[in-house]
Amino acid sequence: MIDCSRTENYFAEKRRMTKKHKLNVGAYICELNCTDCPLSSLNNDTSDKMSCSDFESIYPEKAIAIIQKWSDEHPQKTYLTELLEKYPNVLLNDDDTPEGMCPHQLGLKDSIADCKIGYDCVACWNQPIEE
Repeated sequence: MIDCSRTENYFAEKRRMTKKHKLNVGAYICELNCTDCPLSSLNNDTSDKMSCSDFESIYPEKAIAIIQKWSDEHPQKTYLTELLEKYPNVLLNDDDTPEGMCPHQLGLKDSIADCKIGYDCVACWNQPIEE
């Protein structure tokens, strides 16, 4: 589970939730309709009608809780979750990594330089996959 009380995690999960992306001109756009956004004044359980950025500034704890709830309900896909979705009976080591398999060997990593065989396979298998 991602800890949204950490600033970088909060903004990464908010960006994932809102499907916010950068336009060619350097500006960012939110692709989530305000009626569907948990941070909007329509859904944030306050009687104040304010923009989501104002809501975050005035009620940071509530904003963190909202993003945390969304994040918990929408876990990010990882190499491991994708493998287990397609092959649920794959044998796992004690550290919950696939036995005898490396993301590089499966063609999921571009370079062997990205992989230090025998080192931190848990972190490698749990890397988020961009959607």
